[in-house]
Amino acid sequence: MNNAPRWIRQLVDAVAEATTSINVEGELGCHIFHNQTDGLNEWEITIFGEPLQMGGRLAAYTTNRAFSVDILSIATLFDTLVSCRLQAGNVDSNDDLGTHLSIEGIQNGEAVWLRIVGQKPKAISNDSSMPPRVRQE
Repeated sequence: MNNAPRWIRQLVDAVAEATTSINVEGELGCHIFHNQTDGLNEWEITIFGEPLQMGGRLAAYTTNRAFSVDILSIATLFDTLVSCRLQAGNVDSNDDLGTHLSIEGIQNGEAVWLRIVGQKPKAISNDSSMPPRVRQE
């Protein structure tokens, strides 16, 4: 996210502020991709819960961070809201996003596809260019 335009950093920070931890405090991760293939010019932003390493005697275990999302607050962040959908599960065995919130809109004159998922998608886990964490609570 270090090389992302300032308006994207502001959008991501605002989305992070619209999330509330349910089970444990932790971090949100973020992956940004400027998709310019096949005539598209769209910013794909994926925000996800980072696995949390347990401490003490449970140090060998990790748990997934559960959080709730204020969807109405996020929808108001866009200059123009195009769509807002919840995918309730995996479409097929190649779908590593699984259950997620998908919001498409225009922000700062740019097309944005925002996805909020509970866990880091496998494709992102293997991406060495992944940006730093959004926030730490």
